[in-house]
Amino acid sequence: METKKSQAREYNSLFQLFKTPVSQIPQFFAYAGEDSYEFELIVEHYREVLQTALGTFEVILIVPESGDQTKLFAELFTPDMFYPRKLIIIKNATALFKPILDAKAANEWKDYASGFRKNITSVSEEIYALIHYDGKDIPKSLTELFQGTLSHFKTKVLYPNDYPKIFKEVCDQEQVHFEQNAMDEFIHRTPANVGAYIKSVKKLKQYLHRSKFTLEDVNSVLFSQNELNTNVLVESLVQKRKGDFFKEFTKFGDQNSEILNFLTRLTYKLDEIRKVKVIRARHNGEVPIPIMDDLLKTGSFSEARKNFVRRQLVSDSANFTDKILDLFYEQVIEMNIKFKSGLRDEEGKNYFIQKIMHLFALLQDKSSK
Repeated sequence: METKKSQAREYNSLFQLFKTPVSQIPQFFAYAGEDSYEFELIVEHYREVLQTALGTFEVILIVPESGDQTKLFAELFTPDMFYPRKLIIIKNATALFKPILDAKAANEWKDYASGFRKNITSVSEEIYALIHYDGKDIPKSLTELFQGTLSHFKTKVLYPNDYPKIFKEVCDQEQVHFEQNAMDEFIHRTPANVGAYIKSVKKLKQYLHRSKFTLEDVNSVLFSQNELNTNVLVESLVQKRKGDFFKEFTKFGDQNSEILNFLTRLTYKLDEIRKVKVIRARHNGEVPIPIMDDLLKTGSFSEARKNFVRRQLVSDSANFTDKILDLFYEQVIEMNIKFKSGLRDEEGKNYFIQKIMHLFALLQDKSSK
């Protein structure tokens, strides 16, 4: 299979990669993002494609442990008469490449980088490498290390107006169909990223052994009573339903991803509330549907869904003054920084509960009105 190293590119979506012809699949590909499930989808795709194109090949896992930089160098650049065909999977690549890319690197790492750059363009076309760069972007120094041979995709923040388009792409990829109310519920309650969408659709297919799904299917398979629903947390918080919030929070599984999903959802909700307050201020307390479609990107919703969203947001916005909104934003930013910097386990859970109690107190504090 001919590999065109000179055509390294940035992919706008995972679906572009999945639809790339076998003969043009990137030899070196980096995924920038925190979603390990999306990276596993890429790995699985490569396994299937290479099985078809190469037949038997060896899978090599590289992780940021002592000496694995040397292992990576050897696997890439040393000819192997027994396993000439390889798929090298590099996880937690920020830590692995950090000493190599450091501008103030020790001489041994400078020599490593120099050797890497010198040899990377002559790697056998039967050797492939997938990199999970667990950060927000692919640094220029990494692409320079690969001498222009590294294709990549970096995850982007999805906003509510993106959800229907991404959902449709997932459905097309998985060849499934949802009834309108099932689609609305799926989008409303599933964490907004491609990995979560694909994982949930695959779960429906696996459990039900079919490709068409109803609202009952979505609720019974995806949203069981034993799984934490971040959307319920957000709604019960902004509606001042403390009992419901902590009843749902008992399902918390000590995963930072659940808290980060909640904070993302809460940010979107606060943005919607702010926009609704602006609309009402300009339209004598009303929220005209065309204006809501324009500002909140609800044009793809069914009429029933639009009316439900409008009623809910008008009710929710009554709990927030401009001052309370500003205070909420400040707390969400602080919590994001804390949890993305590594706060977790019991300390993280206690910190989270403390902050949530403070947010409930803000909603009840008459002096903030």
